[in-house]
Amino acid sequence: KNETSYNATRDKFKYTDCVNSNYSNISSFYSGKSLNGAWDGGSTWNREHTWPNSKGDKAENGENDIMMLRPTSSSENSSRGNKAYGKNSGYYNPNNESGGTLDLRGDVARICLYVYTRWGNTSRMWGSNGVMESLTVLLEWMEADPVDTWEMGRNDSVQSITGTRNVFVDYPEYAWLLFGQDVPA
Repeated sequence: KNETSYNATRDKFKYTDCVNSNYSNISSFYSGKSLNGAWDGGSTWNREHTWPNSKGDKAENGENDIMMLRPTSSSENSSRGNKAYGKNSGYYNPNNESGGTLDLRGDVARICLYVYTRWGNTSRMWGSNGVMESLTVLLEWMEADPVDTWEMGRNDSVQSITGTRNVFVDYPEYAWLLFGQDVPA
């Protein structure tokens, strides 16, 4: 397993989040907009902690984990802030930045579950003080937005860098089994 430092992750996004195999451009996580991949000190884009540091993502090297960090335009990152993901008022719906053209709900849910299990952040998962509104919303989002080829490719790219994978991308049914729920058809 090879860990990346927080600073090193910005140079790895050209492999994990490139646009159409063009290593000069990266895809902003929430909107899908193509951004110049060159680091400019965070003026154009920065690293979105899908599990915010303020909600307990400081376990070991969790805050450096490129599986959980995503390149995001600075304005989109600011728009999300540290709000928990969810569908009700006061929560952040990851589909909003793309105007509904991208469905990222399942992507977000799988990343949150990855951090939940890998880094043991179990006390800050649910509710407005956590990262996800509820277990019901998490499983609903995973079913509504199944794994796609982008996520599978990113999982492969992260593995080539760190040697780790998001098991919930490879085996989404584990999410239901983890919580003793019936796996949907």
